[in-house]
Amino acid sequence: MENEIAMPAKKTKLASGTKIRLKPGSVIPEVPPVDADQWTGTVVEAKGRGESLQYIVEWDDETEARMPQEFIQECEKTGLFYKMACLPHQDVESIQ
Repeated sequence: MENEIAMPAKKTKLASGTKIRLKPGSVIPEVPPVDADQWTGTVVEAKGRGESLQYIVEWDDETEARMPQEFIQECEKTGLFYKMACLPHQDVESIQ
């Protein structure tokens, strides 16, 4: 079996209800840059597969309390719901 090709490990999709934290350096798509390091929330839904896997996350009360007012205003101005975000799988990690 010397010609065996190593396959990458399969990604485990986080289930709805999983508590997550944003990894350092992550940003919130669709809005101007905001320091979102360590924002925490709960997975509402997972969508996509493989590299296109994304999580719809609802932010927790602690994160909402730390959100800059400018971020909330920009979300509201553009019609986005600031209490939630759709994030690429590589930007989140489980904290359960």
